[in-house]
Amino acid sequence: MLFVYLFIAKNNYCCCKSKICKRRAEENLIMYYINKVLKNISHPLKHIVRHKPYPVVFHNYLKNLPFTEVSVLPNGLTVATEERECYNACVGLYINAGSRYESHFENGITHFFEHIAFKGTNARAKTVLEEQMSSLGAQFHCSTSREIATYYAECLCEDVSLVVDILTDCVFNNLYCPADIDQQKCTVYLEMLEHDKDHNLLLSDYLHSTAFQGTPLAQSVLGPSSNLYNFSTSTISIYVRKLFDPKRTVLIGVGGIKHSQLVGLAESYLSKLEPTKCIDTGEYRFTGSEVRYRDDSMPLGNVAIAVEGPGLCDPDNLVLDVAAHLIGGWDRSQPGGEKHASPIVRGCSSEHLCDSYKAFNINYKDTGLWGAQFMGPSKYLDDVLYLIQGEWMKLCTTLTDAEVERAKRELKTDILYKTESCKGAFHEIGRWVLYGGCYPTLHERLTSIDKIFAKHVIEVCNKYIYDKCPAVAAIGTTEGLLDYTRIRAGMYWLRI
Repeated sequence: MLFVYLFIAKNNYCCCKSKICKRRAEENLIMYYINKVLKNISHPLKHIVRHKPYPVVFHNYLKNLPFTEVSVLPNGLTVATEERECYNACVGLYINAGSRYESHFENGITHFFEHIAFKGTNARAKTVLEEQMSSLGAQFHCSTSREIATYYAECLCEDVSLVVDILTDCVFNNLYCPADIDQQKCTVYLEMLEHDKDHNLLLSDYLHSTAFQGTPLAQSVLGPSSNLYNFSTSTISIYVRKLFDPKRTVLIGVGGIKHSQLVGLAESYLSKLEPTKCIDTGEYRFTGSEVRYRDDSMPLGNVAIAVEGPGLCDPDNLVLDVAAHLIGGWDRSQPGGEKHASPIVRGCSSEHLCDSYKAFNINYKDTGLWGAQFMGPSKYLDDVLYLIQGEWMKLCTTLTDAEVERAKRELKTDILYKTESCKGAFHEIGRWVLYGGCYPTLHERLTSIDKIFAKHVIEVCNKYIYDKCPAVAAIGTTEGLLDYTRIRAGMYWLRI
């Protein structure tokens, strides 16, 4: 009897327990969904870019990046800014001046001016200027190329106004102290001697001198040493007033700086500059030719071969950038062997034909040089040149989309790396705004690269490379290099 009562009580307890558990489970499930809904409302889901397929989310991210704002003052000066969420900024001047716009007797004067730019102004003595620059903690830089003179500084955002004041004062209100000019002549002469010891810089000068012979673009940035005697207070000041024109100048700021702030600074310090009637004498003419400087004391031969390319803002330039990444570059410190993806690397590394090679695409406002440079023993120079020209002909005939896709990814990585820092973005914006008046966003540039396929590369390479006369420059042990007629014959394939 007791056993029956215990059995009934146990069953009743289990039934009650199952009902309670079921009810609790339903309540827990309801609470779970309510908690999930409330969490989604208060904390929206954030999708990580690397967990999503390329390129949809990445392109959406690029669309939200800050764009470059451009304004033009009444006197023709251009102001360009790219605001970023950071505490530093890179601000400076891009001026369309250089050896391309210099006469034969002025050659090197733009580069010489950068040596005296921060030596004192009419408003600041040399000691006061040096004290202000050192107290800021900013890094001031200046550089000169064949087409561009750059004066800029990397500083904190709170010091931008003073940095712009110093830069504009040094460039447009310079003191041109005769003592500093005489002192810097010795410094520049020593720099010329060091320049001649750098074989890569010397080769670049030779390449320009033969490719653009008879035109100002052939002149070197430093100029001949004999011109140093012509540089005086009057000659430098006249040249600066002539070329450093507001219509040829861009004031650029990248970092934690607003566009309205930089425009206000430009109006305060640069609005009084009056445009001059400067005649652009930077004409050019490309000539297929060669120059060789044989020096058997050098252990290797250094060779550069190039064809005429488009300007920076030309749409074909982006396709040739992809083509340059298809050729790529290599040196002996990198892995090679017969299983390497590049045919040039396979030949050079397996047979020890050269120490290094690299493709290049040099752009100016209306022309450029597209080609390759390599360095190796004299007896193998012709073999390396044969490999490079063979790959050039493949770019014009038998290219595949798979090869182009690899080069496109390398080019995108290169663009993102250049524009990552404020300094890199400053130089990219400066060239584009100075040459074209605007700067395309990263989304536009990467989208344009995505639209390039093998047929486009073949079409553009046939336009600029196939059956074109190249410019060749060589220094060192060059006796093993083929003569120019043989090199010219390698610029086409006989088609059946």
